[in-house]
Amino acid sequence: MAVIPVEHAELGMVLAAPVTDRRGRLLIPAGKELDDKFLKALKMWGVPQIEIEGEAEGSVDPFADLPPEVLAAAKAEMTARFARNSLDHPLIALLFERAVLREAAARMGPAPESVEEVEAHAS
Repeated sequence: MAVIPVEHAELGMVLAAPVTDRRGRLLIPAGKELDDKFLKALKMWGVPQIEIEGEAEGSVDPFADLPPEVLAAAKAEMTARFARNSLDHPLIALLFERAVLREAAARMGPAPESVEEVEAHAS
């Protein structure tokens, strides 16, 4: 199973989990193969991401390049801030992921502004 943004969904992919609206109403059941009608509907409904069967090409772990100690601290901070929210909700899960990434970036300091700055730091 892979979680992908709706804009990366393609014809023929099969849903691994049902797609629901904000109130939990079923929009598309699990096991359905995506066709043109479903792809348009997902975008129209504003669904941010879907779970598909198998592994998605180009799916990337957004946390892969973060140092483990920075990631752990950022997740701990955001877990406390999101304590009253359900991380099972797709939108909340996406917001949590983005908040963890932002917190991790803040903990790592400012990004270099130029190639020269990166090279100077490396030597």
